[in-house]
Formats: sequence, structure tokens, C-alpha cells
Amino acid sequence: MAMVYKVLGQKSPAAATDFNLYTVSGSKQTIINCITVANRDANSATYRISVRPDGATLTTDHYIAYDVQIGSNSTTSLNLGITLDTNDVITVQSSTALVTFNAYGVEIDV
Repeated sequence: MAMVYKVLGQKSPAAATDFNLYTVSGSKQTIINCITVANRDANSATYRISVRPDGATLTTDHYIAYDVQIGSNSTTSLNLGITLDTNDVITVQSSTALVTFNAYGVEIDV
């Protein structure tokens, strides 16, 4: 079983737009070790993060963070240890286009 530690996704999505930060590709499993949220704006912002099993349509059950406030020009690191299976999706959104999301972890061949 090969394991690859890597940057899984990096994005600054448009304001109030859901964006799939990372999708587990075929015959892999993934552990998300950390997600960072960086607000590059001089004003505070909010963000959302969801985990959608098997690419399910987004519902309120999938959120692990919902409209969490992040201060101006600041970064939050979420050390999560989320385990994902093939086709699971991490989706992000923020109130401004000046918020950047980064996901770091390990992909495991199965």
C-alpha cells in the first residue's frame, strides 16, 4: 500500500460559491491532516467546509464548519484527521473571494 503525503488542494473561490477543494480519486483513500483558511482581506470574513461522502449532494448534515468567522488578515489551521474514501469530496465556501483554503494530507493506494 503506497502512501503519498501531499498538498491536496489550494483555492481562493469566488465569494459565496461552493468549490470542491479536493475529491478522492479512484482506488485511493485519503487522510486530511490539516486544512488552513487564510483571510487576505482587511475585513473579517466567514467560511464553510463540508465533507460529502461519495460525492453526495450537499446538505446541512455535511458541514464541519458553517459560517465560522475569521478575522482580518489572519489564518486558521484546522488539524482534523478526516478519513475519506473514493469519491468523497471536501467542499469550501467563503463570504469573500479573498479567503484561501489549503488541504494537506496523505493519499493511500488501496
